[in-house]
Amino acid sequence: MKGRRSRKRAWKEGHRELNMDSLASMPRAQEGPDGRQYRVQRLSSAAKIYTCPACGQSILVGMAHVVAWPIDGPYGLPEGVGARRHWHSQCWGRGLRPL
Repeated sequence: MKGRRSRKRAWKEGHRELNMDSLASMPRAQEGPDGRQYRVQRLSSAAKIYTCPACGQSILVGMAHVVAWPIDGPYGLPEGVGARRHWHSQCWGRGLRPL
């Protein structure tokens, strides 16, 4: 049995630039639709049904979406994490304001 050759990039080719937007599990600071700073994390699937605060529609189980929470809550980090909301990726990206 003959080994198969990998179809990955050739050794002589350079590396691709790292696309930070493709790192789903890494939370990043980002300005939200209300102008506040949020910690934003992209998730590849929902574990349960959530309601998007921007459009009021459901985020179904298994649907990719965004979780965002305020970085600087008036009562500190616990209040910020407790204020996290699940958004449709498109709603967050368009900067829609909560209903």
